[in-house]
Amino acid sequence: MYDGLTIKNGRLVNDRPDGVSGIQEAIDIRKKLKEAKKIAMYSEAVSLGMQKAELIEKLKGEGDY
Repeated sequence: MYDGLTIKNGRLVNDRPDGVSGIQEAIDIRKKLKEAKKIAMYSEAVSLGMQKAELIEKLKGEGDY
């Protein structure tokens, strides 16, 4: 009957989570997806940069014979 409500020192305490509307949930999900896409893009760029640097070093080494 009192789901999320507890009694402490004779007082009723509301331990229920705050209500969030469906629109706000959708906004939060969209923000998280956008952030995840940015992180993936940055990590891919770093990876490609490292691969290019390694390739350049290998090509420089081959010309020294």
